[in-house]
Amino acid sequence: MSTNPQMLRLAPPHAVAGARGAMQVPLYLAVALFYVMLIPEQANVNLGGVMLSPYRLLLIPTFFYLLSSALKGDFRFAWPDLPIAFACAWITLASYVTSNSVTAALVQGGAHLMDIGLPYFVARFAIRTPRDFRSFLILAAPGVGIMGIVVLIESIVGRHIIQPLLSLITGNPNRLGIEFRMGLMRGAASFPHPILAGISLASFLTLYLMSGIRGWPRVLGAIGALGGFFSMSSAALLGLAMGTVLLVYDFLVQRISNLTWRLFLFAASILYVTVELTSNSGFFNLLVRYASLNTVSAYNRVLIWRYGTENVARNPWFGIGYDDWDRPQWMQWQNSFSVDHFWLLQAMRFGLPTSIMLILATVGAVMMLCIRSTNCGPVDARFLRAVAISLAVFALGAVSVALWLNALVWFFMLLGIAVSLGALPQQRIPLGHAAPSLHYPAQIRRQP
Repeated sequence: MSTNPQMLRLAPPHAVAGARGAMQVPLYLAVALFYVMLIPEQANVNLGGVMLSPYRLLLIPTFFYLLSSALKGDFRFAWPDLPIAFACAWITLASYVTSNSVTAALVQGGAHLMDIGLPYFVARFAIRTPRDFRSFLILAAPGVGIMGIVVLIESIVGRHIIQPLLSLITGNPNRLGIEFRMGLMRGAASFPHPILAGISLASFLTLYLMSGIRGWPRVLGAIGALGGFFSMSSAALLGLAMGTVLLVYDFLVQRISNLTWRLFLFAASILYVTVELTSNSGFFNLLVRYASLNTVSAYNRVLIWRYGTENVARNPWFGIGYDDWDRPQWMQWQNSFSVDHFWLLQAMRFGLPTSIMLILATVGAVMMLCIRSTNCGPVDARFLRAVAISLAVFALGAVSVALWLNALVWFFMLLGIAVSLGALPQQRIPLGHAAPSLHYPAQIRRQP
């Protein structure tokens, strides 16, 4: 059951403070999850063959807190919650079908519940208003900034810093390799791969620049996002470029009357259909080929899509689990076993229903944000568009990378945040006025 602000004003001061404190607990849990997920994989603990990362250890007790809160009615349902819940359940079922083992199904299903379902629902409980998300971004700014700066330093000095050091402490191996592109090493900070560092950090660019936050959190968050450039990955560069273009376009929409987002979406749709109908390779292959910094990895991604979809066609319902996927033997000789396409990988492992449900929830969240942004004040409308841009660019970037560990957690946290903000109760706000229910902290620009 949601707390009524009017009831808070009528209650005694100590009751108001207690109620507001209780309302902030999910927000602090979300911030704690964000920082814990930044701890590198060298801190993982293996218990009986089950790999428990620090963020999973945090999510286990958090699950019971969320369940208790939900049973008390302190949850506002939105329709994308169903596809997410369905996907987590289907992963468990598919794991049982492909492994024929209850233990394997529970382990794999539980792992994906903690990496996909729980981060999503933590964000759904924690972020209820744009003010909540602004508070989250302010508290997360030091973490974002430090990660971006470390990626920059690693790239320039030509050696990884955080993970080799933690490896010496814990004894767990450091699996990061040294790879240079354009004369710079690919920095990774605490992420398991440079591309994951780049795509995750790039998602914060529009969030900080379009949120209305000002002062050091805005600057530090933007610096951290730009630090993703030094992962030297095509997904990060594409994310930063697209985020910047859409940010500039949003700026122009506010100043040119004939320019609208509907016009942009219409033009983008026409471009997509034209490329699909006129090119031999299709939009995806064209995007991967020309947006990649490495021609070899671009060609491999084209082959992954070709042979990966053939695997899905042969096993459309439950996938192949964690078995090796069918591909030409010469690809196996080259050790081309990874599937650098998150949405395709889910379909290959757990069947099309999983991938379709996750895509449905993501597309639905973006659409909800776009619709909701037309019915709120200009400050919040711009912020909601920023969240939509960040999620859409992140999801598009996932066509060239398999998300796992902290990058996977952050994506589904962002998805949960997007659903919460897109599901805000509809309220028409006159143009030029900020939403009256919001009380902005000092770091947030006030609307005149």
